Amino acid sequence: MKRVLPILLLALIWGVGPAWDGLVNGNILGHGHTDLFPSIWGLWSFAQEQPGLPNETRLLGHPSGMGYYFSSPIKGWIATLTIPLFGLVSTWNGLLIAARIATVLTSWAAARAWGLGEKGSLAAAALYGCSPFFHGYAVEGIVEGTDGWTLALWLWALGAKRFRLAAIPFALTVVSSWYLGMVACLLLVLATVWDRRALWSVFGLLMATPALMQFVSAFPGTAPLEDTVRAAMGGHLSIPTPGIHQGLQPFAITTYIGFVALAAALWSRSRWTLLAVAPAFLSLGVGPIYDLPIAELVRFPYRWHAATLVLLAPAVAQATEEWRWGGWIPFLIVLEGLCLSPVEPIIPSTDPTIPEYVSHIDGPVLDIPGPVAMAPGVINRSRKRARYLMYYQTAHKQPSPWVPDFNSVGVQDTEHSVTLKTIAAMDPLVKNDRTHSTAVFNPKILKDLEVNWVVLHRRELGETKQNYIGKIFEDAGWNTRLRSSNHWILSPDGTAKESH
Repeated sequence: MKRVLPILLLALIWGVGPAWDGLVNGNILGHGHTDLFPSIWGLWSFAQEQPGLPNETRLLGHPSGMGYYFSSPIKGWIATLTIPLFGLVSTWNGLLIAARIATVLTSWAAARAWGLGEKGSLAAAALYGCSPFFHGYAVEGIVEGTDGWTLALWLWALGAKRFRLAAIPFALTVVSSWYLGMVACLLLVLATVWDRRALWSVFGLLMATPALMQFVSAFPGTAPLEDTVRAAMGGHLSIPTPGIHQGLQPFAITTYIGFVALAAALWSRSRWTLLAVAPAFLSLGVGPIYDLPIAELVRFPYRWHAATLVLLAPAVAQATEEWRWGGWIPFLIVLEGLCLSPVEPIIPSTDPTIPEYVSHIDGPVLDIPGPVAMAPGVINRSRKRARYLMYYQTAHKQPSPWVPDFNSVGVQDTEHSVTLKTIAAMDPLVKNDRTHSTAVFNPKILKDLEVNWVVLHRRELGETKQNYIGKIFEDAGWNTRLRSSNHWILSPDGTAKESH
């Protein structure tokens, strides 16, 4: 028990500690201005479907629906069982904490399987499992990003020479995250050089093929990024501003390694340090490799960093075991990551409260303003609207005609695109033109969208524009069902009702 106590304590503290404030306040863990609400909506919508790998949803793009693939099927399958028992918020938080703990434990087990000592394995787990890289996923609310345990589980199987069995965690790695699957393929090449029996993992890639096919069929319009945009989504060779000083930051892209880990890896003079240079370079998002097929589709090259951490781990472990005071290295790695990396140390959290007006929605609903599709690499200020467009939908369960922008992957035209663009022209974030302006908007065009409710959001529209649009609807025969300081809810029929 004494041998495993340090890693158990590290896993528990890392899993719960940075999330404690959000947990005790009953909040949703993650930053609400980036991927959190699309992720939690995806978890909920996946659980509404029959078990499998759905590639479309009827909850968005109403009335015809739209292509959609949830990026974390493993969490979705678990959520199908746990949401009815514990609720959506507790399921989200529980899966996040479990993933953080599992990533630390499996990376330690992998290190032990590869022959590293007790202190060295603890350092490897600190470097990989407690990295700012994986911590950043938790901060942003990126659902698939926190499952670093799948890659570590595959590495454990290889280290234990369970080569046939390794095909299963390899498949889990690919399904859990396309980017971790990309990393696993790179590491498989190196593992095959070490032992050709590692090629058994290729069967895992075949097992994951149905998921890949569903993704491709859901988002057929995926196109390569421009080089400048990809580079912006890559790592940067600079000393970052510590996240501990920045307050709440919605973006947590980082390839931070840390001075302690880097010094230990360089001191070890291990071949592993040299091998880590390859994924470190790839994570910059530049170079001719990104002109090649498949590589040109990599949208977030910084995520190669998982491979850099894996390859640096044995080098850091070697220094940990050889230095006299090496036992302090795991502690220093974690402390430095929390204090000096660009990712804030405490996982932010978001109020899960859903306003009372949502309980009145009992049919297809159009929220105004809606999502705005913007070019990759451009900060999209409409992302925070996912709270009412998607999270509130988990309560009223009614479809929406909007087709959200899933990181510029899910943008697609529908038979109602013209109508939606006309509505979007009233958005403060969209520059109006002569063709689509509020002056020519006619609520009668909503007939094609088959909506029974319209919700005007004052915070996003502003009071003047909300009143102007609301007056257009009332003049067209729509009735105010509820009006508060922040929302104006209308439907084609009903009795006016005031709420403040």
